[in-house]
Amino acid sequence: MSSRAVLARISALIKAKRRETGLGLRAAATASGVSASTLSRLERGGATSLPDADTLTKLAGWLEVTVGSLLSEDGESEDGGPELSTPEIVEVHLRSDKELNPKTAKSLALMFRMLYEQLIEAQEGVKKKKS
Repeated sequence: MSSRAVLARISALIKAKRRETGLGLRAAATASGVSASTLSRLERGGATSLPDADTLTKLAGWLEVTVGSLLSEDGESEDGGPELSTPEIVEVHLRSDKELNPKTAKSLALMFRMLYEQLIEAQEGVKKKKS
């Protein structure tokens, strides 16, 4: 597991959460229990090492993910199962995109989720026909 990849994931999750909630840095720091300077450094990608266990626990709680998921490169939990689905990962990236306003990001995420679910249903239908 690459710490740079994990830090990039944490950065994307923080950006998405702040865009989603509309919180400024200080308000997000208060809500998360993490200092504004640490939160800023993690969000900007300026951290050179992983946060300590206390900070990771606070971030995970605020981001509504497990610590294991937070520390994984690909969003998998400690038991190997996916913590975030593909549509959820796409939504995180859309919400952290500075070129999109929050309403547009949310709409695109919803469209992607619907298309994704339709594709899964179509694939299951093809599998049933082959059986």
